[in-house]
Amino acid sequence: MSVTDLTPVEEHGGILFKRDDLYAPYGEDWITGGKIRQCRHLIETNLDYIKSECGGTIATASSIASPQAPIVSMVAKEFGLESIIGYGNSKNPYKQKAMTECRDLGSEMVQLSETQGFNAVLYHNLQKLANERPMFQVLFGYAAQTHRESIIGQIAEQVQNVECDVLYVPMGSAITFTGILEGMTQYDKKFKIVGLQPFGYDRTKSVYTNLSGFQTEYDFTQVLGNYNYHKLVKKNVGFELDMIYESKSYLMMEEEMNPELNNCFWVIGNSNSIR
Repeated sequence: MSVTDLTPVEEHGGILFKRDDLYAPYGEDWITGGKIRQCRHLIETNLDYIKSECGGTIATASSIASPQAPIVSMVAKEFGLESIIGYGNSKNPYKQKAMTECRDLGSEMVQLSETQGFNAVLYHNLQKLANERPMFQVLFGYAAQTHRESIIGQIAEQVQNVECDVLYVPMGSAITFTGILEGMTQYDKKFKIVGLQPFGYDRTKSVYTNLSGFQTEYDFTQVLGNYNYHKLVKKNVGFELDMIYESKSYLMMEEEMNPELNNCFWVIGNSNSIR
């Protein structure tokens, strides 16, 4: 499946599912989903620059449990690039399978802070490292503004085949949610959209930051949950959902949705292989 192919919409148990988890260029038994599409597009469209100006190296920083790091490691390997993975204040990062995946894929592992694990701190320290040695930083949140076609545009394209009354979308950083909003405008979609935030804080500001430069006022609803990020929740809806985001978001949708309407759940991806 190429980055431009539309992933299908399927019906399971009377509910529609936008199966972006079926974007699986590295196999269905590994991490799947839209974040891989974004990263591959970002690297492919900047490959000449990365090789000529960035020492053929891409880098990211994340929590030790995040799929972002192994995605960057795998994409680097695919395109014949070196990779650097930055992490924070963990004494044993390899207790998380995400970190062992990065190491085994040949990434250089760098502890960016001995006292902090927050992304803002890690990104700041990764920039310090980038001032000392050439690298192309892959930071999805920041890239939403600097590389919009790869990060936001690739999601917007996937809205084309979604037809429903209400679309429910799991929310973390709200990047996928932002891309869907842009796609709704681009393809004149009229369904209601609801963001499901199983943990964390209200992301309304993040959505409009990601959409900076656009004058359109977007009408959306956000529902906040009180789930624990680290607690794994298993949910099978005809296929297995991701145990960190999708499973918890789906349970929230069940409480919110009107069963008389044509409801659709956007499956961003699946990272159960690193849990």
